[in-house]
Amino acid sequence: MVPVRRPVSRTARAASALSLVLAVGLLGACASDTDGGGDDTSASEESTEPGEDASDDPSDDASEEEGLPEAATMDVVVGAHGKGLPPGVDAPTEGGTGAAWSAEPGLLFVVTYGSSTCPVLAEDEAAVQGGDVVVTFVEIAPDTPCTMDYVPATSVVEVPDDVDASGEVSVVLGDGGTVAVPPAADGATGESVWVEE
Repeated sequence: MVPVRRPVSRTARAASALSLVLAVGLLGACASDTDGGGDDTSASEESTEPGEDASDDPSDDASEEEGLPEAATMDVVVGAHGKGLPPGVDAPTEGGTGAAWSAEPGLLFVVTYGSSTCPVLAEDEAAVQGGDVVVTFVEIAPDTPCTMDYVPATSVVEVPDDVDASGEVSVVLGDGGTVAVPPAADGATGESVWVEE
């Protein structure tokens, strides 16, 4: 038996064409809100002081677009954060959370692994509780979904002055666990230790 073809009415064709036009229009409107195109310059104006040209310092634009600076070249100062591992810190085989004394007295490198767009970073200063140095963390949550990569991020954390870095120091790394950080080495990065996963 041969199937019978029924003619499509003009009304049905017009409704179908109208639906297609509306769908394309909605997709175009959504794309224009999120693609960053157009003539909107408010983002660059916010970061520019009056009388300054945004092109004067291209490094500012690069760091904003790329997120954290490289840990290998960042300044080792309280509250610094960088992507990757700092010089002298060896990567664990499967990632994790770890710590090592930096070459700067009283400052710890604290390394976490996770998403490069949603890094878990240590607070600027550690506390002492019951003889342990306690490091707390914050998770950076951008407006966009987190990437599924697994990379290191480094934080520089100040340890209270009364902590004796010449001996082994017990460091509590948030909920991750506790490590025994070996004594600091004068003018060099100390041995890194990692929470066992």
